[in-house]
Amino acid sequence: MRLLLAAIVGYCIGSVSSAVIVGKAVGGIDVRKHGSGTAGGANVGRLLGARYGVLVACCDVAKGMAAAIAGRAIGGAPGQMASGAAAVIGHILPLWFGFSGGKAIATFFGSCVLTAPAAVLPAGALWLLLYLALRSVPQASAVASACLPLIGWVCRLPWQRILYLGVMGAAICLRHVPDARAPGQGRRPRRPRGPTRPQTRGLMIAFAIGVCLATLPAVADSGESVRVRVGLSGLAASVALGSSSTQAPLCIAGSLEMPVALFEPDEAGRITCVSPDGTRTCFESPVAVEIAALDPGSARDDSSRDSARPLIWVGQCDYVYRGQFELACGKSGEMHVINILDLEDYVAGVVPYEIGAGAPQEALKAQAVVARTEALSLAGRHDEEPFDICSSTHCQVYRGAGAELDRPDVRRAVESTRGEALFWSGELAPGAKYHACCGGVTESAGALWQFDVPYMVGVGCGVPAPETTPGHAAATRDEEAVRAVITAPNPRDFCYGSNGYRWRVEYTASQLATVLAPVIGRLEPSRSSIIRVAVVERTPRGSAVRVRITTTDGEYEIAGEYAIRSALGGTVTIKSGVFVVDTEGDPPSTFVFSGAGYGHGVGMCQYGARAMARAGYSYRAILGHYYPGTTVEPMLRPAGD
Repeated sequence: MRLLLAAIVGYCIGSVSSAVIVGKAVGGIDVRKHGSGTAGGANVGRLLGARYGVLVACCDVAKGMAAAIAGRAIGGAPGQMASGAAAVIGHILPLWFGFSGGKAIATFFGSCVLTAPAAVLPAGALWLLLYLALRSVPQASAVASACLPLIGWVCRLPWQRILYLGVMGAAICLRHVPDARAPGQGRRPRRPRGPTRPQTRGLMIAFAIGVCLATLPAVADSGESVRVRVGLSGLAASVALGSSSTQAPLCIAGSLEMPVALFEPDEAGRITCVSPDGTRTCFESPVAVEIAALDPGSARDDSSRDSARPLIWVGQCDYVYRGQFELACGKSGEMHVINILDLEDYVAGVVPYEIGAGAPQEALKAQAVVARTEALSLAGRHDEEPFDICSSTHCQVYRGAGAELDRPDVRRAVESTRGEALFWSGELAPGAKYHACCGGVTESAGALWQFDVPYMVGVGCGVPAPETTPGHAAATRDEEAVRAVITAPNPRDFCYGSNGYRWRVEYTASQLATVLAPVIGRLEPSRSSIIRVAVVERTPRGSAVRVRITTTDGEYEIAGEYAIRSALGGTVTIKSGVFVVDTEGDPPSTFVFSGAGYGHGVGMCQYGARAMARAGYSYRAILGHYYPGTTVEPMLRPAGD
């Protein structure tokens, strides 16, 4: 439906004939009845002068760009191509001007500026060289249009873009062939009886463009399809799987069919399937589980986005998942439950659980892009296990299709950014970390984790003051500087006032001793106590990376931001490494931890992204702020890779 809407909008935009408008406004003539009889910049230039011809050409280019922008907003990358193609149809057969228009080369050029930007300069240069050699606009346009798919191939565009250029280029070429063959080189007088082109040519053009529009959704899906294997975490030793529809049972190991089954590992490394009537069947690991096909044509129809399509639930009916499952025994005898699905479906199952399904649309889009980028970079994290990514915070939180089915905005955000990821220096960015709340300044990956990532550096989470340099945050390694930041929250911060922006945790001495027992051992209250908790090393942002615990029995050190937070009470209690410690009493009877931010602080601040979206920033602007120097581009990955 969004693709159709994008095409309708593009056609309406393309139907606005600037040549006819300028001709009537400037010369009081209908340019379609004079000169070559076409509503284009070249004919206007011959009739009214070069400056008006250039004006019309610029308007037509802008028209193609406007259609591409509108299509992108409505239907993502497929919508952009559909709207651009429809704008060409509108220019050739304009609804508002009696279905008699121009040849659409400028309109198509404008749509390609956004749809296939890498091909624009080579195509423009080729057209100019041909024009200088042939001194004929129609001949140069016809040849250049016919060469568009070759140009797309040389520029290494995705094959769906090459198809787009090929079909649309053929349509443009057909429009120019009659004038290119004519002795007048495009200056033929218009025949009194009607258009110079035969009706069959018009039908061929409409048919070619229609084929392009009809194939765009399938092409976009197949060209950017990436499959992921997600290991579900936190499940019991025995797991029940079932179908969400009584009309489509589970198909187990390609042989058994039943609506629900219980799976459990045995001591021999096999997997036992228990049917509803208690029948037990043993299978060698791994075991495939999927929805049985209702008819031969629907088998393995994983590309369907229809919410009515049967899904597989795990554990209980509320937890539904797209794709198929594989059950495999691990080296220690445990059973892995692996969800195998399309990357876009995976992203839709991550976004609502990482940033919240109720986030503004542009924030959801930003999260979709970084989740997709992260998924590609995490593929080797579980090499010792039979899956690529886990469903916990160790990789990304993934809980299936439940939230995206309840909140259509989630799927809309994923589809509108379909196939897009972050790029750095023309290459796919190797990861895009994110966190809940930075507290005012994000963290540098190099400072926190000792590996430099040029686009994951510390940036201010707010509108920069006039005297500051964008993209750089002041160092706050000093204890008092960190304390000053924590005690003076800045309302200009995008994440100001959000969960974890500022936090405070208080322990009694005995409570802290219990929390730290895995590090310092169990203290004897009557003889031993904690004297001091001191941060001895910080990142430039102020995050603790080395902490010294002083007790009456000795000193102990904890290294690493995550290890410190875990040891001091957990990453939910000690929300970030940016904290200071105060004590009461001598020896201390109370320890007070005051901090800023929630999470590691590297990359995108999710609460900041939500606030930026509410303030009117686009998802590209949000990503550009938190990952300076990156661009958002299609992944350009072949199917099955």
